[in-house]
Order: sequence, then structure tokens, then C-alpha cells
Amino acid sequence: MKRIIIFVFLFIIIIVFAFTFIKVKENYGISFEYADENYTSERTITSKKTNDIFYSADINSPNMSEPILDNIIKPIESSNFITIIIDDSGNTLDYTDRYFKLAYEYGITFAVLPDSPHSIDFSYAAYSNDVNVILHMPMEGSGYFGEKTIIRIGMNKDEVFNLLDYSFSKVPYANGMNNHTGSLACKDINIVSYMIDYAKNNNKYFVDSYTSAESVIYDLALENNVRTAKRNVFLDNDRDYDSIMKQWRELIKLSKEYGIAVGIGHYQSEETLKVLENNLPLLYEDNIVSVNITEVLTKKLE
Repeated sequence: MKRIIIFVFLFIIIIVFAFTFIKVKENYGISFEYADENYTSERTITSKKTNDIFYSADINSPNMSEPILDNIIKPIESSNFITIIIDDSGNTLDYTDRYFKLAYEYGITFAVLPDSPHSIDFSYAAYSNDVNVILHMPMEGSGYFGEKTIIRIGMNKDEVFNLLDYSFSKVPYANGMNNHTGSLACKDINIVSYMIDYAKNNNKYFVDSYTSAESVIYDLALENNVRTAKRNVFLDNDRDYDSIMKQWRELIKLSKEYGIAVGIGHYQSEETLKVLENNLPLLYEDNIVSVNITEVLTKKLE
């Protein structure tokens, strides 16, 4: 009798698990299979301190790149411009008052991770404060940080489209996207082409975070008439104040040299916030204007 009870109990557990698995597939339209049957989904999870949710760029990403201005709307002749994107937004609601105050005045854009615990709340709060948000879309890179929603090499077009549909639903009011990590996927022509097609079909822009010198995001976006830009400086791969200030000076230098430059920082670095608070108000001394990335890509700067 005891064995029969155990058997029935295990059978019920299996049925519940199978039903849950099927409903997840149906509700999110996400396939758990890949187009390439030889593709393996096993990934080594990169170890991080449990109290540290700061995601740096891929280890081998270029720290700086020269701006390419052919595709973006030229700034007016009398000023130079920078645009700041803050990656990994949505993991916490700390600092929102300080960040939104800066963002409203200086056009900071927040790139929100779709599976972050506050993605929707953060996006609504940004919108209500007239602050720009974009989707920070995880793409397969040199390390796997545990994201549930991530675009991997080997996925087919439907899988990529379904993941992007789901991800944009988690970041309301997002005008576009940039990539989170992605040193492997961003150089895969098929994967990037699917993402470019999605952006074009849904009137979104796609900023290349340039986590790999082999990234094809920027070039394919240009070829397909999708609005795009390329990251020029990572502000805070090293998170101490002096290192961030060094990168800030490089961003200003590139802005003066090329007319506009794109800098990316990370939300969990309070030192980055301090650098922005201390230095954005000083831009006028160098005749530099800070604007959000949507203005750079969609309308003439005035």
C-alpha cells in the first residue's frame, strides 16, 4: 500500500511539471529548442559576489572606439554633443531621484534589463519623469550571468522575435535597444540580422554597445536603414572614481574631435553617478551639450 501511495504521488508531480512546462511555452511563445540540432545550451555561470549585481562588459570588449557619424543626424556647428546610456537599469530603484533629476536636464538614457526585478516599475517611473528608456537586451557572450531571457547563437528567427516581443513588453515606452554583453551573438550574422529585422518592423533603433571588435550590429543596421549608433567609451569598467574620471575625459575629448560621442555607464556604480553629478553641469564650459540617444537618432539637434 505504501508503495502505491508513493507511486501515485510521483505520478502527480510529473503531471504538474509537464503541464507547467507546456503553459510556459504557450504563454511566452518561447521555444526551448534551437534551429541547430548540434547546438548545446550548456553554459558556465560566471561567478559573482552575491551582493554585486553590477554587470561589466565582456572581458575582451574594446574600451574605446572612434565615433562614426555617417548615419546619425549631424549636430549643429556651434556645439559638440555627448549622449550617455546607463546600462543594467531596473535591478534596483535606488538612486532614481538623483538619476532622474540628471536625466531630465541632461538627456541620460536608461537601458533596462527585461528580467530585472523592477523593469516595468522603473520604465513607468522614467516615463512619468519624461526620461528616456531603451531595452538592454541580453545576448550570448563570453560569460553567462544567469539571465533567463537571452538571445543565443543557433536560435531561429521566430525564437528571436518572440524573445524580443516578450522583452519589450517588460520595458514599456522603450524607443529602441542596445545589447547586454553579446561578444558571441553580436558577431553572428544570422542572429543580428533577425534582430535588425525586428527593429525595422517595429520602428525601433538598435545601438551597438560594441562589446566585441567583431560586432556586426552597427554595419548591418546601416545596410538595412535601421537607426543605429556605436558606443565609444565605457565609463566604468573600473568603478573607482579616478578611473571613471579618466574615461569621462576621453569621452569629452572624442566629442570635441568628432562632434559627438556615446558613453555607457552602469546603474549599480554609485561612483559613476557621482562623476555625472559633478561633471555634467560643467559641460557648458567646453561648449558641449548632453542629449538623449533618441534625439541623436530621430531628429535634428537644435
